[in-house]
Amino acid sequence: MKILLISVNRERMPAPVFPLGLAYIAGSLREKGHCIEVMDLCFSQNVREDLKEVLVKFEPELIGLSLRNLDNLTYPTSISYLQDAEEVISACRHYSRAKLVIGGSGFSLAPHELLEYLDVDFGIVGEGEEVLPTLANSIERSLPISPSPHLLIKAKPLPSWIHGAQVSTLSTPDRHLFHTRRYLEEGGMVNLQTKRGCPFSCIYCTYPLLEGKKVRVRNVEDVIEEIRYLIQEQEADYFYFVDDIFNYPPSFAQQLCRRMVEERLQIQWSAFVNPGFLSEELLKWMKEAGCRGVEFGTDSGSPAMLKNYGKSFTVEEVTKASQLCIKLNMNHCHYLLFGGPGETEETLQESFRLMDRLEPTAVIAMLGLRIYPGTELERISRLEGILEKETNLLSPFFYISPLLKGRLEEIVREETLKRRQWIVQGLEINISPNLMEQIRKFKVRGPLWELVGRMKRSRMKPLSELK
Repeated sequence: MKILLISVNRERMPAPVFPLGLAYIAGSLREKGHCIEVMDLCFSQNVREDLKEVLVKFEPELIGLSLRNLDNLTYPTSISYLQDAEEVISACRHYSRAKLVIGGSGFSLAPHELLEYLDVDFGIVGEGEEVLPTLANSIERSLPISPSPHLLIKAKPLPSWIHGAQVSTLSTPDRHLFHTRRYLEEGGMVNLQTKRGCPFSCIYCTYPLLEGKKVRVRNVEDVIEEIRYLIQEQEADYFYFVDDIFNYPPSFAQQLCRRMVEERLQIQWSAFVNPGFLSEELLKWMKEAGCRGVEFGTDSGSPAMLKNYGKSFTVEEVTKASQLCIKLNMNHCHYLLFGGPGETEETLQESFRLMDRLEPTAVIAMLGLRIYPGTELERISRLEGILEKETNLLSPFFYISPLLKGRLEEIVREETLKRRQWIVQGLEINISPNLMEQIRKFKVRGPLWELVGRMKRSRMKPLSELK
């Protein structure tokens, strides 16, 4: 069967992200003998014309759309991506008679609402490596198709229980039809996944909803082979591990790092880590394996706020992890979320004081917490009356603590501009689309937050205006 896979994502802030989920889908479909074509719209300058060309030439019998995110998660400059999806669907309907199926993490966050909102025929909830080939087989053989918890059908009633599909064995993504090298050149890194699932209970997080609470790890040798392939075929020299938490389970992370050292892989990489599971031994192995920077999902420097967010670690563990990075000369960044349930001016100041004391390479602060369906944060928001019953969460809606009395932006802007290593995307402090595009021209490898520590002061202007 001729199947066209389309990555809808066009976001390039802070960097373009390779459509890894669609690469997994491509691999599973090719294994079943289907003829696959891929359309990655991230670098498209004219979406409709580019789609027209491939649709007319390839003449697909089935079109699979991958929706990575609903929006850019950024307050107060939030941008919805649903218009992009509608534009793609409109072009597909105009130039092709093929059935349309949509999936991806963005769709799986609100499958019922999106299936009703978008002009598609099917929706896949969760991981599609097994569901999509089954659907393609049924369409190809004209077999009856019934809804399931993982497969929604536009023309039929929704199942009483909608649940994301999860594959039992994680395979290797098929990148052959993608422009992987361009992501390395323009984004500074190639993404890599070693596991799925998150056992933790952060109130705002969608990972347990999308991937389940049980951690499923890939075979270490498969990961090593994928790295080798990317080095040899794409000349990749910098990787980013997209795992929700790279260092959990710690034993798996250490096993992987040991193998990377044994194979003498000449690469650099960075990853997102949990400060509560970072030992000195593990960090040494990570560094020896090529790790150049770690990102902590710290969220807050206030003990009360860590509890409110449902975090699994303490301020003391954050401090210890940050000190380990300094001891081993490892670049490190703390991500903070400002404005969650119970946030006050004092808890904000606790976060600023902690970061001042730790002096990390960079701090990335996000204002407000995006409320997603099915999360504990949604329950809290409805209980507190912040969300009305009829509020549609397809559009960006953020929780901002009423205790701050509308002063969140003012406080964060005032405090971060006093400090040189802070990044606040929503306020364009040390980051903006112009700044990112200018920096990319220098072919910088790795996350751009590493550059912030070299700045003499905080800025709110694009690089082209700096003197």
